[in-house]
Amino acid sequence: MGSTVSKTRDNHYVPEWYQRGFLFNQKVDRLHYLDFEPYRITLPNGATKEICTPRPLPPSKCFFQTDLYTTFFGSYVNDDVERFLFGNIDTRGARAVRAFIGNDYSEWHHCFLDFFYYIDAQKIRTPKGLRWIREHYPQLNQLNLMIEMQAIRTMHCTLWSEAVREIVSAKNSQTKFILTDHPVTLYNPAYSPDSPECCYPNDPSIALKGTQTVFPLDKDHCLVLTNYEYSKAPGTENPTEKRTYARNFRDSLIRTNVFIKSRELAEHEVVHINYLLKSRACRFIGAAKQEWLYPERSVKPTWTDIGKVLLPPEEELWHFGGEIYVGYENGRTHYQDAFGRTQPENKYLKKPKAAVEPGRNDPCGCGSGLKYKKCCLNKTSFQRPSWEELSIRERNIILANGIRQILGLANGKTWEDVRRELSSDQVKEIHQLYGSLWPLETDLFRLLPKPDGRLRALYSGIVDVRTIGSSVTSLVPYIDEILVETPFINPWMMRKEYSPIDTPEQFKAQTLKNVLLLQSLMPSINAGYINLFPDPCAFDRYLLQQMFTMAEERQRHNPLSTKDEELTKTLFKDDFERNMWMLPKHAQKQQIKRALPHLTDEEIENTLEHITRKRQADPLALLQDDAICGSERGQVIVSNMSPNFEMSLFIAQATGALLITDNRTRWEEITRAQNRTNGVINYPWNDLTSFMKGKEQVLSADERENFALRKSGKLQGLRSAMRHIYNAVTTTAPNAGTVDSLKQRFEMGCSGNFTKTDETENSFKASFECLIPEGGIVHNNVQRLLLSSEVQHHTNSVPMAILVTQTAL
Repeated sequence: MGSTVSKTRDNHYVPEWYQRGFLFNQKVDRLHYLDFEPYRITLPNGATKEICTPRPLPPSKCFFQTDLYTTFFGSYVNDDVERFLFGNIDTRGARAVRAFIGNDYSEWHHCFLDFFYYIDAQKIRTPKGLRWIREHYPQLNQLNLMIEMQAIRTMHCTLWSEAVREIVSAKNSQTKFILTDHPVTLYNPAYSPDSPECCYPNDPSIALKGTQTVFPLDKDHCLVLTNYEYSKAPGTENPTEKRTYARNFRDSLIRTNVFIKSRELAEHEVVHINYLLKSRACRFIGAAKQEWLYPERSVKPTWTDIGKVLLPPEEELWHFGGEIYVGYENGRTHYQDAFGRTQPENKYLKKPKAAVEPGRNDPCGCGSGLKYKKCCLNKTSFQRPSWEELSIRERNIILANGIRQILGLANGKTWEDVRRELSSDQVKEIHQLYGSLWPLETDLFRLLPKPDGRLRALYSGIVDVRTIGSSVTSLVPYIDEILVETPFINPWMMRKEYSPIDTPEQFKAQTLKNVLLLQSLMPSINAGYINLFPDPCAFDRYLLQQMFTMAEERQRHNPLSTKDEELTKTLFKDDFERNMWMLPKHAQKQQIKRALPHLTDEEIENTLEHITRKRQADPLALLQDDAICGSERGQVIVSNMSPNFEMSLFIAQATGALLITDNRTRWEEITRAQNRTNGVINYPWNDLTSFMKGKEQVLSADERENFALRKSGKLQGLRSAMRHIYNAVTTTAPNAGTVDSLKQRFEMGCSGNFTKTDETENSFKASFECLIPEGGIVHNNVQRLLLSSEVQHHTNSVPMAILVTQTAL
């Protein structure tokens, strides 16, 4: 079949219809086509000569590459991407480009989405764009490259549509716009072409305030997109900061009839733009006249001079920004600010800008709780969490203090009082406080730590107050910082019938558990040992949808391990029994009679007394007989392994953390995600990991004991050894000398561990099974999420994972 059906093999990454817009006569003219790399010709005498001059060529012979999009299945050649995907995009894109060159507002409205869909596709369909995609994945074959390209081909549309949109004209200039082999050109005044951010195939991120998008529509028209806040104050806004609410995939209300089209450029301004276009091209450029291909012959602007030409006219900015209020017939309303946010900004989460840099021993401005010299002093700006907003730690402190006030713990009430008096109003108030600290427009990755070489671990497993001691706080003495996802639910992402604000009576039992967990972790949170962060999916609907889709696919092939299933059942049984204790006495008696009909009345009464004593002694049990019956839907109990597999890798790469779990099911997922070279997993650090696994560690399940051990510095040697191991794994290639040195450090650290006199009834023994594959732990789904979520400066993989297994109590 592959040999009998004609296939499109020469793939135009700049379509022919688009090229013709840069000709004077679209039917007969040819482009002057310049190849930056010399090409060879054979002379009559047989000698060869290298030439680097433009050639007049028709559009059919320009800007194409054989099999750029073609996929192969054995001998079968598939050109569906060229014919069906780009065929449809180009058909719609051609109409959209013509519409915006013209002035028909109704056409603008109908073609608005197609216009930006085409531009986004044009950005990634070029050889440079495809290479950029490859750079973000460990390895992609041609088929997977095409799949990933299609998955992200609309990722910039929202940010572009919210920008100040201007179409400038070259009609009054003798020089017209040129076109290049990467037509969608990005400009940022802070990053010149020789900066690392512009090193092939990279461009400055579109999410940065100062990044402008330049896209010639034809020889006489050029689209320029500028982030709103930068266009308002280009002299004061930092062009390397992310724009406000930089979410790639979300809904936004846009005025489709607003484009600035008043500027007609002078010739030197057109040449400035051509200079930019040529400087960011890869290999080929084209123009209707040969002299236009050499803008550097007439001007040599500084990089910042180009930006002055691109800025939209100040007097036209009133068309953009502002707030939008929409009312619907059913009484519902919708609000949106200039950046697409649907809630007003909470000014109380902002910090005043520090007048001077803190002293070395002052608290760090990022709010980590550490001294400046031990935190951000020697970090680059990309390695620092935000100094402009309350940190995750500071928000947790506010939450914990607020909960103490709400429940009366700050005024002398006991935990038993809380269990007896917890009301629906208190549950509602707690979650309103939590929601105010974490509005839906939060940019969580501005607040999370960045890859900075610190020994940081992300715990991935069951986060529950009943297991947190052995699973998380037992590791506080051994790891510099442990990231843990909070079990608190963000009420703003819940439907009303399931919201702890609208139906708080359902959340009494779960709130009690969450509050006790938070209170038990607060000493370590306050000291910066534990970073209790919210679920990133709460702030990004696209991320949430992707997580669900990926999890559903994974669950089909990955059932719970036997051990994890037993633990899950044990916790569920514990919750079920506790809920039964909260039934009124007559209901409890009916349940006992139904389950054990042979018991006498006296035995039933004795059983009820036993239940009462257990309930009184259980810190997680509400002392309210109507807690269950008071809610029509019973009690919502949340129990899951968080973050899930994909989100664990996502956050670990965004923060430069290793993975730690005590969950065998999660460990199997991690194991399957090891990087493979030609299908084979290599373990260059195998000698070290075998040595570490053979050394049992004595851990404590008591939060207070672990906090005291960390403060005392007694286990500093082992933590230092772990830090050296992680830094070596992430920065050096293994050799016998390095491995022997790390083994010695680990041995010495273990010798300073618990002694027999230190062991308590909360102590248990555990082994550390380390996974350090060559190329780390990586998954294409996660790489796609990192790419499409604009998480900058993340690691390319998770270099190391640890399974903590209890060996004895």
